[in-house]
Amino acid sequence: MDSNSTISKINRSRYNLKQYLSSEWNTDTIKDYSDTEIEKLYRTSKPTSSDIYFGNASACNFTLYHKQVPNHRLHVIYYNFPELGSYAVKITKTCSDKLNALYKEGDIQPEDSLIVILYNKVPENLQSSIEGLYKLGQEELKMNGLSEDIQKENDSLGENRYNQSHFRNIHIHHLDGLSIDITKHVNVPEHVAIRDKPTIDSILERCNCRIDQLPIILRTDAMAKRIRLAPGDICKITRVTPSAGDVVYYRVCK
Repeated sequence: MDSNSTISKINRSRYNLKQYLSSEWNTDTIKDYSDTEIEKLYRTSKPTSSDIYFGNASACNFTLYHKQVPNHRLHVIYYNFPELGSYAVKITKTCSDKLNALYKEGDIQPEDSLIVILYNKVPENLQSSIEGLYKLGQEELKMNGLSEDIQKENDSLGENRYNQSHFRNIHIHHLDGLSIDITKHVNVPEHVAIRDKPTIDSILERCNCRIDQLPIILRTDAMAKRIRLAPGDICKITRVTPSAGDVVYYRVCK
């Protein structure tokens, strides 16, 4: 493990997340640190400001609050990172059980969303397990409903209210992927999440189709995870072509 490289990647991942999330979340709490300051956080034995602790780098975790539904929180977790200079620890699908325990034990609220960042690449079985955890959470929200405060805030948005799938939304990333801003690459078109019903209805009318007739973008897609797509959202994708200029098309998240 290259200590300097890891610290630098964590710092860049924080910066990139700040850009990706700023449209919907209050990102002012993501402070701009030097690599030296990030290393001090990384080495902190156990942060006292959060109940979310998964070993090294836990002090790099942070929590954001939604701009339109202020009681909805998003926790960004650097999960089970190795000691600086040591080899990485293998992450298994038990990771999803430990994340689920945060909800069960009341360390976080039932509606809270998660971004989980691993030092290693995300194994396929863990990705499947995280998708199962997301579906389980949606079933629990459907059965128990949203909290009174969140429901009130969401209802106040009227037709622009968020679907249930937007809450308890969980995505998992590899640190290397988040430390590089792929949205700046010339071959990556602009992706925009569209969640509000009036805009979705307008798109479907313009395209003369039902939402289930649109091409699909999976929740696990690299760009879908960056803009935190949830099932039922529409992703507007704008490609720039030399012959036709800007070409817009739409996909529905599944």
